Amino acid sequence: MENERSISPPIRPIIKERIKPFIPPRPTRPIKYIPRVEKGVRDYCKLLGLTREPFSMAPEPDFFYQSKQHRECLNHLEISLRLNRGLHVVVGGIGTGKTAISRLLLDRFTDYEGDYTFFLILNPTWRNNQEFLIHLKKMFDIRDESNLVTDMMNQIEHFLIDYATKYNKRIVMIIDEGQKMGPNQLEIVRSLLNFETNSMKLIQFAIFAQPEFIDTLNTMENFKDRITYMFNINNIDDEDTRGLIDHRLKIAGLSDGRELFTENAKNLIYKYTRGFPRKIIVTCHNLLIDMLIIGKSKVDADLVFKFTQQNNLIYE
Repeated sequence: MENERSISPPIRPIIKERIKPFIPPRPTRPIKYIPRVEKGVRDYCKLLGLTREPFSMAPEPDFFYQSKQHRECLNHLEISLRLNRGLHVVVGGIGTGKTAISRLLLDRFTDYEGDYTFFLILNPTWRNNQEFLIHLKKMFDIRDESNLVTDMMNQIEHFLIDYATKYNKRIVMIIDEGQKMGPNQLEIVRSLLNFETNSMKLIQFAIFAQPEFIDTLNTMENFKDRITYMFNINNIDDEDTRGLIDHRLKIAGLSDGRELFTENAKNLIYKYTRGFPRKIIVTCHNLLIDMLIIGKSKVDADLVFKFTQQNNLIYE
């Protein structure tokens, strides 16, 4: 009996309590800024009182502001191409408007489609001359099977002669990111420029490149001597910075008399971006978003200063 008494009682099963998930209490008042942000995302342009996005990064020609230097470059390029001068080079840093100029150049020739044919190369990263010439053959729809360099040069020459004499067409090749081309490919360009009739060149080139392209040119005097027009695009001044902002807002539908950026804000934007068009566009877009979030009716100097402090955009 003692042994029986010493036996421990049976272990009872442990009943686990069901743990209810924590549900945070609803705030008594809705947070004001959340609906405004959601509405801004849904209908950004409507909140701004605009019909289009003013500071899009898409290369839309009607939004491009032609500063004094951009207008000068574009006018010279158009005249030089119409005069069939041959080789043109435009050099500028990242975000200075080179690509936009090339698109506007195409637009200026839309009324002359019967006389000009444009070809566009966006990323000239060929490993050798053979790849470059094969690329040109595909662009020109040359179907000869031989891919020897000498044969391809002859094929392209015959194509250019036929195109000029039979169809009375002038070919312009626009090359973006030209700094990616090596000396060998530039020599091909120089050779193609030798293809001409008694009265005209069979092909012209407009090369848009970043500043390091100048170092390559300085090592190639024969190629450099063939350049008939060269332009260096710099950042824009304070007057053109204000003009760029106003132009984009006007195209986007800002009504006369309304103001989304104060003059002091525009002056600070120029100081902080140093007049680089792409930086101006990105900064203005972000400033409008901040303006909507905090509930202001316009971008003022205080908002620009706070934004640049937070994003480390102040330049010496």
